[in-house]
Amino acid sequence: MRGGRSRISLRSIRATNPVMAGLVRAIHVFHAAVMKPFVHLAVLLAAALGGIAGVRAEEIRACDFAMTARCVSGEARVTLDGGAIERLEVNVLWCGEKGEPGYTCTIDAARGDKDAKWSEEDGATLITNASPFNAAQPDRVKVTVGRFVSIDFAEAQSLGRCGAGAELPRAIVIPEKKGKCRVWLGE
Repeated sequence: MRGGRSRISLRSIRATNPVMAGLVRAIHVFHAAVMKPFVHLAVLLAAALGGIAGVRAEEIRACDFAMTARCVSGEARVTLDGGAIERLEVNVLWCGEKGEPGYTCTIDAARGDKDAKWSEEDGATLITNASPFNAAQPDRVKVTVGRFVSIDFAEAQSLGRCGAGAELPRAIVIPEKKGKCRVWLGE
């Protein structure tokens, strides 16, 4: 006897109680036949799901800007899931006349939304407005992800997204690390 506990062996159980010996043997067989495969399966699933979770980590790239000469400011934010764009948010604020409120342009599109069609073309994600202000003209935003995130508004309509006196920029580039956006405004 060690540490105040007695040790019972399978041999001593067999010798004293054959029914108990049969039960212990059945438990060992059950454990070897049923439980071990479940334990292995659980470990395998945990490893597989852990690997998927690592690949599909959500990443947010964002920046802000202020251009005092043109009196415009704003922010851009792209949510990536495993490298794929899942959401685009852009807010642009143009100053109003002295004492008047400013005007804004807003884009908030997420995969699965009914008001936008998402597609891939030449390594870029195209987000097409499902109900553009002018149906005769294209209304889509092109987003390219690499070291930087490039948001191209060349084929986007400002009407329907912006208040009077405001317009979408031509392009916004979100830097790799946190910082100020690079913004190209219209003429």
